[in-house]
Amino acid sequence: MRSRASSPAGWRRCPAGISSSSASSRPIIFWSVVRRSIGSRSAAADSTRAMSMCEQTPRDCAEAGYPAWKQWDRPFSVSPDEASYFAGETRDLAVAGADVLDIGFGSGAFLAWARERGARVAGLEINPVLQAAARARGVDLLPSSLAEAARENARRFDTIVAFDMFEHLDRDELAPALAASCAMLKAGGRLALRFPNGQSPFGLAAQHGDPTHRTALSKTLLDLHLSALPLDCVRYGGVYRIGGGGLRRRLGRWARGLLRDALGLALEAAYGFDIPWDPVVVLVVERRPDGER
Repeated sequence: MRSRASSPAGWRRCPAGISSSSASSRPIIFWSVVRRSIGSRSAAADSTRAMSMCEQTPRDCAEAGYPAWKQWDRPFSVSPDEASYFAGETRDLAVAGADVLDIGFGSGAFLAWARERGARVAGLEINPVLQAAARARGVDLLPSSLAEAARENARRFDTIVAFDMFEHLDRDELAPALAASCAMLKAGGRLALRFPNGQSPFGLAAQHGDPTHRTALSKTLLDLHLSALPLDCVRYGGVYRIGGGGLRRRLGRWARGLLRDALGLALEAAYGFDIPWDPVVVLVVERRPDGER
């Protein structure tokens, strides 16, 4: 819900439900996100095994079958839907010819896509198998500790993405992780965070379908920590809605988008909450020029 209080000094807020994109480009990949988060029926056994082998911490699960459960069997490959999504979601981020970091790069799909477009890519990941896959492809691997990575890479990157990563942190880890991410941005650089929507009932499947998720996130929660950093909000809203595919698929996505927009308007009218209702949301912030408070 949008805060009714005034903004903290220096932190320039996005209205809670406002994105810089048009309504037609607001999110539609709910089901693909849910499938990635909770797995298909064929992955049910992997899910049970992964949960029993770990103690529900990201590092434990990283070494206990988590990549297999996530179906990351083809690291650094990019599907047509992923390429379409990345192009849309990074519409206001520097990619071509830019220094780009992916925090928690997982399957490596985004890094592969960005490199194909001329980015100088670097990645941070705790899973040794995925680290090895990145190293074999010449990706610049940063230390898996964000604090250490920030000390060694101050003001290096034009763009940093953390897709589906910050929800894996405990609440007391959020402030240092955001500060470290900010420290690695150049002036004018942008940080994009994607996470399950902790303010929407539709975010429950994405949030609770992964045993390594630790904290339910929302923009209002992150504002508490971002207000202490030299960052301004650029946009906040649901993930980018992809198009493409055959006629039947396009019509299905279009109809689903209309239904979701109508439902969101109805819920806002019924409850008065000015928030995005999408299951997964994206927050983009920009580092201010040096010396500007």
